[in-house]
Amino acid sequence: MKVMKFGGTCLGTEDALKRTAKVVKNEKREKIVTVSAASGVTSSLKDILSRPMQETEIDEFLLKLKLRHVDLLPKRDGSSRKEALEMIEKKITKLDRLLYGVMYTEELTPRTYDLILSAGERLAAVVVAARLSHLKLDAVAMETDALGLVTNNEHFNAVAILSECEKNLRPSLQSAVGKGILPVVTGFFGITKNGHVSTFGRSGTDYTASVIAHSMKSGPIEIWKDVDGFMSADPKMVKNAFLIDRLSYEEAAELAYFGAQVLHPRAVQPARLRGIEIVVKNLYEPESPGTYVGNSKATRKDVIKSVSYVPKVSTLKIYDTGAGYKSGFLSDIATCLTNEGINLFSATTSQTCVAVIIDESDASAAKKAMKTHIAGVGESFEIEGGRALVCAVGEGLGRTKGVAARVFKSVASKNVNVELISAGASTVAYHFTVGQKDLRTTVRQIHKEFFGYV
Repeated sequence: MKVMKFGGTCLGTEDALKRTAKVVKNEKREKIVTVSAASGVTSSLKDILSRPMQETEIDEFLLKLKLRHVDLLPKRDGSSRKEALEMIEKKITKLDRLLYGVMYTEELTPRTYDLILSAGERLAAVVVAARLSHLKLDAVAMETDALGLVTNNEHFNAVAILSECEKNLRPSLQSAVGKGILPVVTGFFGITKNGHVSTFGRSGTDYTASVIAHSMKSGPIEIWKDVDGFMSADPKMVKNAFLIDRLSYEEAAELAYFGAQVLHPRAVQPARLRGIEIVVKNLYEPESPGTYVGNSKATRKDVIKSVSYVPKVSTLKIYDTGAGYKSGFLSDIATCLTNEGINLFSATTSQTCVAVIIDESDASAAKKAMKTHIAGVGESFEIEGGRALVCAVGEGLGRTKGVAARVFKSVASKNVNVELISAGASTVAYHFTVGQKDLRTTVRQIHKEFFGYV
C-alpha cells in the first residue's frame, strides 16, 4: 500500500489540482493520500492571529478563505461538489467562532492556536476528496484527530506516539481501503492524549505521511512537491547544482534538519523503523526519478553529496569557571531555552564556556531567558548574531580521512573565517558557522571543491 503526500503547492491552483488528481488516479496500487493546506493558507492564518483582530477583518478573511476553496472544487454540479460545499461551510463556521472567541477574550493559547492552524488541512482534504470523487474514485476526507494520530503535548512541534498511532490508525484506514475507499487524510496535525489538536511544524504533512506508513506497515511513501528532490546545493546559490538520486536515511535527516526544505526533519524516523523507502517527486515533472531515501549506504568517491545551510542563526555563549566539570551545566542551559520554545541547532563546550546555536529569530527570547536565569546556569553570557550555519553531508564522511581538511581549506582559501565547528556526533555530517556575508561564498566553494563546478 502506497502513501502519497501532496504539499501546498500541489493544491493551490486549478492546474496543480488537476495534476494531483491525475497522479492519484494513475496509481493503480492501494493507496492513502495525505494533504497539506493549499499554498498560502496556513501563512494567512498565522498572519491574522499575529495581531489584534477586528470584526470586519475576520468576516473579510473568512469570506476570501471560503471562496478560494469553493473555487478549487469541481466546476460541474454533482453530489461530490454539493457535499463538499456543505463541509466547507461547516468548517468555515467553526473557524469563525474560534477567531471571534480569540478577538473577544483577547487570549490565544497554544491549544487554540494549533486548532485554528489545522483549518487549512481540513479544508484541503475536502477539496481533494471532491476532485478525486469527480474522477469516479471513492475518495473520503478523513481528519487525523478523529482517526487518533496521537502525539505528545508539545504544541507547534509535536511528536507522534507511534505505538498509539498504529493501534488507532491501522484498523480504521485498513478497513476503509478494504472497502474500496480512498482515504484523503489531513496532514500537519494530530491530537494529544488529552484530546487537543497539536501541530508538527513546517512541512509537517511529510511527517504525517511517514507516521501513517509506519502504522500501516507498508510503503513506499511518495512526497509530491514542486521540486525534483534533494539537490547537491541550493540552485539559487549554485547554478549547476544537480539532483541526488539516492540518500540514506541519515543523510536525508541531516539535510532536512539543516535547511534543505525538501522534507520534514522527523519524517525519516518512522519510515526508517520499518525500512520503508521515501521518494521525493516533482508534480510538474512526474517522469523524473526524484530522490529515493532508504537503507542505502552508498558513498561517492569524494564522499560529500550535498551542502545545506540555515541562513540566519545566532551564537549564544554562556560562561562559567569550570563549566566543563559542572554536572548538569549543559542540561540546565538546554532546559532554560527549551522552556521558552527555543530550538538548539547545536552545542559545543569548553572548560569555561558552552556555545549553542539558535535561530536568529529566537535571539531576543534567549537573551530575556538568560537574563532571568543566568545566576542558576552560569556567570555571564553573550549573543552574537549575523551568523549562518553550513552543513556538509555524505555517507562515510566521519570515517574518511582528509574530508574535513578539504572542506575547511577550500573555505579558508576565500578568506572566510570558520567559527563554531561540530564534527563527530554524526558519521554523515559536519556543520559549522560563518558570517552571513560569507554564506554564499562558502556554499559555492565547497561545491566547487567536491564537484568541480558551481
